[in-house]
Order: sequence, then structure tokens, then C-alpha cells
Amino acid sequence: MKTKMPDPSFTMSFFFLLVLVTACSFNYDTVFQDDEEPNLVMEKVEYIRIVNGNPEIRVKAEKIRRYEAKHTMEMDDFSFEQYNAAPEGQEPIPDVNVWGKAGRARLETDTNNFFMSGDIVIDVASEDISIKTEELSWLDEERSLNAPGMVNISRSNGTILRGTGLSVDIRRRNWVFESAVEGSIIED
Repeated sequence: MKTKMPDPSFTMSFFFLLVLVTACSFNYDTVFQDDEEPNLVMEKVEYIRIVNGNPEIRVKAEKIRRYEAKHTMEMDDFSFEQYNAAPEGQEPIPDVNVWGKAGRARLETDTNNFFMSGDIVIDVASEDISIKTEELSWLDEERSLNAPGMVNISRSNGTILRGTGLSVDIRRRNWVFESAVEGSIIED
């Protein structure tokens, strides 16, 4: 197999461009940055995080706005899939464990707290549970999920619960409604 050398004029042009770019300096201190204006805006975004060659999570959003000073990222028409890890030694086959969507979402990048609103649906395959609500928050340090309004919970066996003000302590696997709980729990 022959290797073709690059054209010397291309190499010189590339080298010149590289020197020019690295020689430039920008003074960002003199540029006024409005904290209300996003530092970055992206549209029709799909992000897949790969860990050890396996997909871990996929996020899609119609629009993402990142605010560096506020340590937040806002997303419109947001959806995500969290994948089960492939068994050790086996070929990775992406198997969705958690799927969710919301009209809007906000991530606090310094705390990993996450807030969603507008037609929220979350399905957790490993727990055989589906949650529907209008407002939901995840507090990362506390490992808690909170929905202040009406929440509908269902399982494939026919269990249906509807109540107001859901708080979930993930560590203790404790689910509590504030009030107005109705529905039926079916034991397998």
C-alpha cells in the first residue's frame, strides 16, 4: 500500500494557519456578558454518553441553552433514555431501563439537580412503573424525586395510583403522597 504525501503548499498553509491561530489572544474581560443571555444555544440536539464502549444515556432536545454564570442548562422538548449496563464479557446490547420526556427541563450544572415541567412521562422498566405529572424535580445530593401537583403512577399488572404531592426517597425506597390518594394496588 502506497502512502501519498500531502501537497507541500497545503502543509505550509496549514502550518501558517496554526501559527496565526495560536498567536492570537483575546481579552474576554472587556466583553460584557449579560447573565440573562445564554452563552451557548443549540438546536435539534442528540447527545449520547458512552462509558467503557457502552451507551449509558441518550438525551434529545429541540433546543438547549447553556448559562455559564448561572450554572444552568435549559432544554425544550426534552427526552432521554438511560440504558442498562451490558453484562460483563458480553457484547453491549442497548436495553433501555429508564425513558422519559418533558416539555421543558433545567439542569443545575454545579449540583446536578434537575427540574422538568410540561407533560412529563417517566417509564422505569426495572421497576415496572410509569409516572405522569406536570412538574418534577430531582435533587441529586438527597437522591430524592418530588412532584408537587397531581401524579399518576401505573404498573403493567393494573396497579394505578393517583395523588397529590409525591416525594420519593430513592435511598430508602420510600414513596409518600401528601394527600388525595386514590387507586388500586394489585399484588402479583
